Amino acid sequence: MMKQLERYKSADEISKAFREGYKNAKNGGKQIELTDKSTPEEVKAYREANGIPDDATKYPGDFREGFEVTDADKAILADFKAAMHERNVPPKVAAAALDWYQDFAAAQAQELNAQLAKVAGDTQKALRAEWGGDYDGQIGAAQELMKAHLGEEGFGQMMGLRLMDGSRLQDSLPFVKMMATIGADYYGSTAILTGDIEATGKTLEAQKQELLALRVSDPTKFKSDDVQGKLTKIYAQLDKITARK
Repeated sequence: MMKQLERYKSADEISKAFREGYKNAKNGGKQIELTDKSTPEEVKAYREANGIPDDATKYPGDFREGFEVTDADKAILADFKAAMHERNVPPKVAAAALDWYQDFAAAQAQELNAQLAKVAGDTQKALRAEWGGDYDGQIGAAQELMKAHLGEEGFGQMMGLRLMDGSRLQDSLPFVKMMATIGADYYGSTAILTGDIEATGKTLEAQKQELLALRVSDPTKFKSDDVQGKLTKIYAQLDKITARK
């Protein structure tokens, strides 16, 4: 008995221990559940009994191996531990909740990726049907315009933005068509010679030099209405670009 009493530093601590013992006995030896009126001592005892650390950052629990963790998931895990700790949730219960979250997040990711693939495929199919051989040039025009204003990194970030349905901005049919139209008008990187598969995707300067080379390699073709008409359009577009600088 004396050895047990030596654990306590004051009469108050002995009294508190007596009250706790009385409560446990009254509840048939069952652990007392915490309430809004629980004392700090009761909370501490409950945490010790359930393996809950005093520091929320040391609260057990982590994402399982193989789970693709995003920055958002990392932030959620920190908030999750803080919330579990604040509510004095036993680690085993918190671990079960974390397992559920990972299963839910993985299922959501699969669903969103499936939607992304579907929208991307539908958009590409629709644009190829509409633009035909000019598809690559139209896409090139949109990309060139955006990279010029956003930079490579900004372009990648913007185009990878997820929309509400899980698809990416770069797969939004109205958005791609709008940027291609603006890009073609501004840079002319799309084959302004609509339907000309050989010219598709080439810059205006490259197209111009290729056509001018015909003066030596094929003078007759160079003088043709077709080549001269293309050059006229290219020069007009280059003048428009120069005026914007």
